[in-house]
Amino acid sequence: MSRLRPVSRRRRAGCPGDDRRVDEQAQPTLDGNVVSVDAAHQAVVFFRRFPHPVAEVWPYLSRPPLLRRWLAAADRLDPAEGGGVVLRWLNTDPEGRTVIATGTVSAYDPPTLLQLDLDPHGRVRFELSDDGGGSALAFSAAVPAPIEQPALLLAGWHLHLDYLAQALDGAEVDWPTWDPARDWQPLHDAYAARGSG
Repeated sequence: MSRLRPVSRRRRAGCPGDDRRVDEQAQPTLDGNVVSVDAAHQAVVFFRRFPHPVAEVWPYLSRPPLLRRWLAAADRLDPAEGGGVVLRWLNTDPEGRTVIATGTVSAYDPPTLLQLDLDPHGRVRFELSDDGGGSALAFSAAVPAPIEQPALLLAGWHLHLDYLAQALDGAEVDWPTWDPARDWQPLHDAYAARGSG
């Protein structure tokens, strides 16, 4: 398995599975948005397509050793509705802190739906569907409204979904070399300049 430095994020002109790469100075494709869920909640949402079928993507959402390659160490992930979850981020937040999210599995329907209610990340939902020869992922993370720092959430989830695409292609994030100034900040700045729309 290849190791990748997080800075080598893939940028797509079309779909996330494209093999085209651009240099680090290019403007990233910003596909995340903030939407209203109800009067009390907003969510960051992303729609991604992968050239991999649902059956290949699902394990990367639901199996701890594969989650580690792109998201976090799953110290606990009970594969059933009502099960417990403990995710320990292997990178740090912009202030240099390690984030640990705890909660429950609030929806579990293999191989298409995983929903986690996490403190501090809110209701995180991964929904897969067939998309021709590949799959489509609808992702959302809902939190109490208003989202005070939308660029922070958009950049973080955007980056992790980029890492998911790379993990599906056989790569793994080299977490010890992860640097927020290099790996996260450019996305944050781009989302902040664009606005939350």
